[in-house]
Amino acid sequence: MGMGAAKGTDTVLFRHRGDEPHFLREIVRAHQALMTGFSREVGVPASRFALMRLLAVAERDVGVMELAGQLGINAAAVTRQINEMEREGLVRRRADPKDGRRNYVKLSAKGLRLFEEIHDRSHELERSLSSVIGDKEMAIAASDLLKLREFVATLRGDGK
Repeated sequence: MGMGAAKGTDTVLFRHRGDEPHFLREIVRAHQALMTGFSREVGVPASRFALMRLLAVAERDVGVMELAGQLGINAAAVTRQINEMEREGLVRRRADPKDGRRNYVKLSAKGLRLFEEIHDRSHELERSLSSVIGDKEMAIAASDLLKLREFVATLRGDGK
């Protein structure tokens, strides 16, 4: 039974002990606000930016399944993004010569230029965020969030 759960009932009730913040709720709300602001400020959804970043730093063409695994989403979602990006001229796709069902993707020159612009805007946004809480607090928050992410990964057993 979890912390704060009522005993002797089939329904588990969670109660806070006092006026402490609802930590997970605040993380979710902050994530939603930051992703909305990120998309508005840099001009693309955060999911598109994450995919473009993986492609920009890849040292070779990357398969859709590998991208999906690194992003923690299903391959169909990656394929939809890749299809859109291909129509926009942002990626180039090539078939695996050994297995025609597999495709490899890389950013086109246009895609790389766009990523660099978006990446610069993301750093501008980060600087504006640090003006609110300060550089030191920003570094502490990033470190703490990394620790939480690593802890949750150990619970899932995937180590990501």
